[in-house]
Amino acid sequence: RILLHLQVEFSKVFESGKNCIIQELTDSTLTFLYLPESLTIGVAPVRCTTDNSIQGLRENEKRLDSIWRKEDIWNKGTAPINKTQAIKEYPRWAVWDYDLEKYFVSQMKYPKELLKKNVAGHSVVMFSIDTLGLPREINILTTIHKEFDKEIIRLTKELPHCLPCRDKNGKRIECFHTVYVPFLPQHYRDRVKSDSIAEEELKQSFVEWETVSYFEKANPYAVTNYINERLTYDPKLLNGKKEAKGIYTIRIDSYGEIIKVETLRSCGIPEWDKQVLQIIKGMPRWTPTINYYGKGEYHNSVWTVPVLFKNDNR
Repeated sequence: RILLHLQVEFSKVFESGKNCIIQELTDSTLTFLYLPESLTIGVAPVRCTTDNSIQGLRENEKRLDSIWRKEDIWNKGTAPINKTQAIKEYPRWAVWDYDLEKYFVSQMKYPKELLKKNVAGHSVVMFSIDTLGLPREINILTTIHKEFDKEIIRLTKELPHCLPCRDKNGKRIECFHTVYVPFLPQHYRDRVKSDSIAEEELKQSFVEWETVSYFEKANPYAVTNYINERLTYDPKLLNGKKEAKGIYTIRIDSYGEIIKVETLRSCGIPEWDKQVLQIIKGMPRWTPTINYYGKGEYHNSVWTVPVLFKNDNR
C-alpha cells in the first residue's frame, strides 16, 4: 500500500506540469521541492554606467570582437572543393598575401546609419575561388546585420584575382575560402583618419606603387644564372671571337607564368638563340609584378635578358 501511495503521489506531481526536484525518496516518504517559473527578488531603479569616450569605445569593441571570434564555429581559411585533392599552394593576393581579413577591413565603407548609432558586429563570408583566382558563389555564413552583408558581398565581388590554388603537380584547382570580418565603428573611424593623413603625406613624396616581377627574390642574376647553367654550345663556332651576346625578351603574365619569349637581338648563331628560348620557356613560375595602389593587383611585365656565349678556349 505504501508503495502504491508513493506512485500515485509521484504521478500527480508530474501530471501537474510543474517543475520539481525530488529531495528524498524512501519506502515511506516522498519529499519534493517545487521550482517556480519566475522569481522576483525586488523592484528598484537600476543605474548603469557606460564609458562613451573614444578609448572606451575602442576597448569595448576589442572585447566584443574577442567574444565573437571565440564563439565563431566556422573554419576559416582555404579548403579544397574536391576533397580528394590536396592543396600544395594556397591562394595569395597582391598586397594582402594570405590574410584577406586585412583587405575587407581596409577597404570597407561602413554603413552610414549603423556608424552613426555605433552599431558593431561581424560577418563570416565563404566563397569559392576558380582557377583564374576570382571569387564565385558568395555565401554569408554568419552576420549581425543585413547591411554588413551587403558591404561584404560588394567587397568580395570587387576582389582582384589572386594566385589560385594549386595541387602537388602545380595544376590550378578550385577551392573554398572563408573569412571572418569585424565591423567596429570606432576602429573604422580611426582607420579613415589615418588613411587621410597618409594620403596627404604621399602627395608630398615620390612613391613607387609597384614591385617588379622576379624569378628569385633578392637575386638580380637569378635569370641569367638559370639560363647559363643549362646552356650547352661549342665555343669553336665563335670563330676566334672572345664572346657573342644575345638579348631576349620574356613576357610574364599576372599569374607569374611566361606567356611569350622572343629574340630581341641574335647572338649570331640561330641554334643558340633557339636553345635560349627553349630554356626560358621551361622556367618555373615567377612572382608577378604587384601594384600596391587601392585594392592591390598583380600585373603583366616584360623582362629583357642578355646572354653571353663565351669562348673560354681562346
